[in-house]
Amino acid sequence: MKDNLLIANNIKKMINYFDKIIINFPRNEFVLKDKIIKNSYEILELVYFTNELNPKDRIIYQKRIISKVKMIDYYFKISLDKKYISYKKYTKVGNCLSGIVKSLYG
Repeated sequence: MKDNLLIANNIKKMINYFDKIIINFPRNEFVLKDKIIKNSYEILELVYFTNELNPKDRIIYQKRIISKVKMIDYYFKISLDKKYISYKKYTKVGNCLSGIVKSLYG
């Protein structure tokens, strides 16, 4: 299914990239992996939901999306501190997340 929403396409690419990254996490970090993937899919779901709302009601949900993006950034910061990912991957994830936040702000 082809989407007309540019942000939804970017989030789908982000989810695919996250899947490739977190596959190398240790098995005992299943909570961290689950939180990253769960928040990623919730962001995609909220983007589709927010798109159907009128502009006045969108602001609340956009703030929820931004808070979930910041939580994903925090989870990857923990992953960097525990040396599950490299700094290069962390910066790439950060650039991806900041692109999503910028597109939400318009």
